Amino acid sequence: MNERESLFRRLSAACGERGAAVEEPLPGGAPTAPEGDRVALFAKTFTAAGGVLLRGPVEKALSDLGEMLRSEGVTALFFPEDDAAAREIAEALVPFGPFNLTTGAEVRGGSAAVTAGFRAAEAAIAETGTIVETSAGGKTLLPGLIADVHVSIVPAASVVARMEEALAAFTEDPPRNISFLSGPSKTADIEQTLTVGAHGPKKAIALMVG
Repeated sequence: MNERESLFRRLSAACGERGAAVEEPLPGGAPTAPEGDRVALFAKTFTAAGGVLLRGPVEKALSDLGEMLRSEGVTALFFPEDDAAAREIAEALVPFGPFNLTTGAEVRGGSAAVTAGFRAAEAAIAETGTIVETSAGGKTLLPGLIADVHVSIVPAASVVARMEEALAAFTEDPPRNISFLSGPSKTADIEQTLTVGAHGPKKAIALMVG
């Protein structure tokens, strides 16, 4: 097994336990869409909201991601300590920078570096182009809140058609916090002038795996 295949298998294993699409019909008998249709619609709506979707062979996706982060001036990468998929991606990207690995605590403390925060998503919603990240199991939401660039690792099987399908997975044990991320942070509150990155990441990237 070469290095590329080893990396792909590690990423697949790390993402395997993160989220899963709801395959049963919704209440009322409404069927879910096939996975290919859900993924295609998510790609369309996520990019329409200003997000960037990367997928394909892992080495090409990592190369493109590294180039994108360099163009944004990123020098430091961070991820939740208990997020195996985010760790694998961030560590694999270091040679593409060069980038340094840091921690969410250091970034939160006022790091001057331009940062990219990595996190595995629990789900993605095709209808709205929204990535779902939660605090279930004590997971942190910092990568999607305080980074200059947020990179979500989205398993293709976790893409659902509608909001209610994403929420159905949390009905028995709802998490304390849920982030719904649709593209980069933006606001037009001040004189109706659109500002990107006003209260969160200036760029949102979804890395589709599986």
